[in-house]
Amino acid sequence: MTFSEIFIRRPIMTTLVMVVMAVFGVWAYFKLPVNSLPTVDYPVIQVSVFYPGASPATMASAVATPLENQFTQINGLQSMISDNKEGFTTINLTFSLDRNVDLVAPDVQAAITRAQNNLPKDLPNPPTYKKYNPSDAPIYYLMLYSDTLSHGDLYDYANHIISKKLSMLEGVSQVQTFGAQRAVRIQFIPEQLASYQIGVDELALALRAGTVNIPGGSLNGSSRTFSLEPQGQLRTGREYGELIIAYRNNAPVRLKDVAHCIDSVTDDLVDIRYRKPGLPEKGMCVVMAISRVNGANTVAVADMIDQTLATARRELPRSINFETMHNGAQPIRESIEDVQVTVLIALILVVLVMFMFLGRVRETVIPSIVLPISLLGTLILMLISKFSIDTLSLMGIVLAVGFLVDDAIVVLENTVRHMEAGMKPIPAAIQSMKEITFTVISTSVALIIVFAPLVFMSGAVGRNLREFALTVIYAVIVSTVVALTLSPMMCARIIQQHEAPNRAQRLITDTIAGLVRQYGKALTWTLHHKYVSLIAWAICIAGTIGLFLILPQSFLPKGDSSFIHGAMLMPQGASTAQMQAFQKQAMAIISEEPDVIQLGSVTGYQIGADQSMGFLFIRLRPPNERKYPIDYYIQKLMGRLMVLPSGFCYLQAMPVLKISSGAESTAEGSDYAYLLMGLDRNMVYATARQLEMAMRGIPGFFSVQNNIKLTMPRLNMAIDRDRASALGITAQ
Repeated sequence: MTFSEIFIRRPIMTTLVMVVMAVFGVWAYFKLPVNSLPTVDYPVIQVSVFYPGASPATMASAVATPLENQFTQINGLQSMISDNKEGFTTINLTFSLDRNVDLVAPDVQAAITRAQNNLPKDLPNPPTYKKYNPSDAPIYYLMLYSDTLSHGDLYDYANHIISKKLSMLEGVSQVQTFGAQRAVRIQFIPEQLASYQIGVDELALALRAGTVNIPGGSLNGSSRTFSLEPQGQLRTGREYGELIIAYRNNAPVRLKDVAHCIDSVTDDLVDIRYRKPGLPEKGMCVVMAISRVNGANTVAVADMIDQTLATARRELPRSINFETMHNGAQPIRESIEDVQVTVLIALILVVLVMFMFLGRVRETVIPSIVLPISLLGTLILMLISKFSIDTLSLMGIVLAVGFLVDDAIVVLENTVRHMEAGMKPIPAAIQSMKEITFTVISTSVALIIVFAPLVFMSGAVGRNLREFALTVIYAVIVSTVVALTLSPMMCARIIQQHEAPNRAQRLITDTIAGLVRQYGKALTWTLHHKYVSLIAWAICIAGTIGLFLILPQSFLPKGDSSFIHGAMLMPQGASTAQMQAFQKQAMAIISEEPDVIQLGSVTGYQIGADQSMGFLFIRLRPPNERKYPIDYYIQKLMGRLMVLPSGFCYLQAMPVLKISSGAESTAEGSDYAYLLMGLDRNMVYATARQLEMAMRGIPGFFSVQNNIKLTMPRLNMAIDRDRASALGITAQ
C-alpha cells in the first residue's frame, strides 16, 4: 500500500487531519505578530559617555580613544564608529550577525571596566551601554499641550502618569519623554551676597543642608507607634526663598534677600511648539516617543497604546490635551490589508481560471479546497518558526499562490485520464498516484532548490529575505503533502464517472482550439520572417536594458506614511533666541500648506553648549484625501524653506518599510552615508569638506551634510598662574 493509498481508502481520517490543520491554521493567523518587516536582531551596542564642558577634541582623545582601544579586543567586532560632540560621546559597536547581542554585552562591560583607569577621573558617571537596533524607530509619537499648566507640571503628568501606564504595556520597550522637568532656579545677586559677606560656597552649602529627603524612622510610645515623615524637602520657589542661609547682626538672612527663587524647569532652553489647523500655536508642549520590543506585534502594541491613552484621558486634568502625531501601525495595517486583498484576489482568479479550463464545478472544487488548506498549513509552520505577518512573508504567500495548486491539478488531470479510460474512481486515483507521486515530489524539490539559496544568504539583506524564502518553501512543502493526501482522496470521492462534455466544456474546448489555430498561423509567419523576429527580439532586449537603467532603484519602496520628520540646522554657536526665531519662521511657512494637519517642532534639546539643531514633525492628510504623493510635499516645503537666510531645513518621509543594517546608518536618516577613515585627523576633515563640496555639485543630490562640527565659537581662558597661586586658587 502506497503513502497516498492510505489516505484514499480512509476518507474520514483524511478529512479530520485536514480539518485539524485548518483550525490550527486559523489559530496561527491570529497568533502571528503583525509588523512591517521580519524581526531581525542586529548585534549592535551603543556606548554613551557624558563629560560636561569638554570639547569634541577632548572627548575624542580623553574619552573615546581609551574605550576604543579596549573594544577592539572583543571577538566578532565588525565596525566601531564614535561620534564626539560637546560634552557627549557615543560609540556604536557592530558585531557579526552570528553573534548574540546578549552574550556580547558582558564583553562590552568588561572592556569598559578595563578602560576606567585611563578615563578622566572627574567623569560625573561611568560609561553606559545599551542594545541598539538601528531599524527600531519609535512606533508612536504623542504631543501633549496645555493652556494653563506650566511646562514642568505638564512634564510631570507625562513622565509620572502617562509614561508609567504605557511602560507597563506588553510589547513596549521604552517611553521617551521630551520636555523639561520641573525645578527651582536660584539666581543669586552678587551685590547682595557681598553686602552680607556671604560666599557662593557658603550659599551652596546652606542649600544642600536646608533641603533634604531622608527617612525619619519611627516613634514608639506606650500605647501607639508613629511613623515619622520629616518635611525636609523644599519644592517651590517661595519655600526656597524663606530658607535661612546665615545670620548677620543677630538677624536671619533668607535666601530671598540675596537671590531670586524662580519656579522653572531643569533646562529652560527647551522649546517645543505645536500647530494644528483651527487652533492657535501651542508653546507649552511635551513630546512622547514610544518604542516596541524587538519582535513584538506593532499593530497590537499601537492598539493597546490607544486604549491606554483613552483611559488616561479620563484621569488627567481637563486642561491637558494630547494628540497622536504618528501611529506607526496605521501604514503597516493599510499595507498588510492591501497585500491580504491581493492574496484574496489571487485565490479567486486561480479558482476562476481553473473553472474556465476544467469546465465542471466538481473538478474545480478539488484545487479550490487544496489552496486554502495549503495556506493555512503554511501559517502553522510560520508560527512555529516565530515568523510574523509582514510585507515579505505575505509577498511569499502571494508568489506561492500561483503554484500551490499545480500538484493538485496534476493529480486531478491524471485521475480523470484513468477514469476516461474506464476505471472506477478509487482504482483510478490509486493508479494515478502510483504514476505521478515521484513527479509531484520532484517538481516540489525543484521549486525548493530555487528558493533555498536565499535562506543561506549572509548579511542583513539575507536575514530579511530568509523569512520570505522559507515562507515559500513551507508553502511548497505543505501543498505537496496536501496534493499527495487530500487531492487523491477527493478525486476518488467527488469526481463522477466520465460523462459527455457539457456546454461549458464544449465552449472551452472550441475556444482553446481556436487559440491554437491562431498561434499556429503566427508561428508559421514568424518562421518565414526570421529577420523581423530577430529585430523585434533585439528591440525588446534593448528596451529592457534601457528601462532597467532609467527606473529608480531601491532595496525597498518607502511607501506613503503621511508623516515627515526633519531637522532645522543653523551655524554652530547660534544663540537660543536665534534658534527659536528660526523655529517660528519655519513653522509659519510649513503651516501655510493646506494638507499639513499637524506640525510640531523641538529646539534646545541638544546635549552640550551647541544648540544649533532642532527637529520637525509634520503630519499630512491621508493619501486618499490629498492629490499628491508625500515626496511632492517634501520638495515643495524644502523649496519654500530655502528662502530663510539664517538656517537650513532638511525633511524626509518616514518610510513604511525601513531596513537599517547597522551602526553605519546615519542618525539624521539620510538616504545614503559615506564613511571616511584615515590616520591623520586633519587630513580626514579636509578631505570630507572637499568631498562634500564635490557631491553638492552632482545633480540629484538635494542635501549633503557631514557630521564634523568644529565651527563652534570658543573663548580661550588664559590663566594668570602667579596671581591665582597668590590667591590660593588652582587650575582645577
